[in-house]
Amino acid sequence: MSGPAETQLKSYVIVPIGSRRFSFAAESIVELISIGNLQQFPHRTQWISGVIVRRGRVVPVCDMGRLLDERNESIGRFHLIAEWRAGNTRDWCAIPVAGECELASGEAVAQDVHTKNQEPYVTGSLQVGEDRIQIVDLGKLIQACQASCEVPVPESGS
Repeated sequence: MSGPAETQLKSYVIVPIGSRRFSFAAESIVELISIGNLQQFPHRTQWISGVIVRRGRVVPVCDMGRLLDERNESIGRFHLIAEWRAGNTRDWCAIPVAGECELASGEAVAQDVHTKNQEPYVTGSLQVGEDRIQIVDLGKLIQACQASCEVPVPESGS
């Protein structure tokens, strides 16, 4: 079978963000760590809370509530380190997690072309009990937010 109704069995990490739960492909998750020393500094990216240093890398801490248009009032006790891709580039981000994460395996139903109001970063959904949980492509989500948050750089006069 191919096309929008194509299904495949994969593993997902389900994360509570605001009032909803979202899932990310398990292969994109690097690790779950307890909150370290969050470094904050002045910047213009509203959805970045600061950075942490992990395994010799500077990792931005992404406010997923802002990215997904959800209110995320809790700071979280853990950071979920996830890898996202943009073309040939791989990068990491840390997602603050206050509630419990779940690991689920199941058939992911690909995004249907007939589904209305579907965001471009949602690649499908996962049925977990009575809930249908959206599967988020972190790379597409971050790229969409970067594009919408770009601040034009003033041209220098000569």
